[in-house]
Amino acid sequence: MKDTFISSEGRIGRFVFIVRVVLLVLLTLGVTKVAVDYFDHWHHGNYSPLGPFVGIVIAMFCLFAGLMQMLKRLRDMDKPAYWTLLMLVPGLNLLVLLYVATAPSQSK
Repeated sequence: MKDTFISSEGRIGRFVFIVRVVLLVLLTLGVTKVAVDYFDHWHHGNYSPLGPFVGIVIAMFCLFAGLMQMLKRLRDMDKPAYWTLLMLVPGLNLLVLLYVATAPSQSK
């Protein structure tokens, strides 16, 4: 089975999880920076709010893909999938993310 960013099927290890999350964050930051720079220098009107809007839309897609990666990682750790709901709790989400990124895989 081919592993994709938007699929929650399969398992991934710590290193792959960290690399994918970092890539998603860099993609979000890069697209936001390019969009803000592009729309701030638009010469045919005031379109500067479009830059952050494009960044927010891309961030939502990357957030969805990041949650799919977390589901794969939780499956690899033999933890329940509902732990992804903890990402909605401010403050606790960082602790859960650090735990998921550092906890060892369960061997089967």
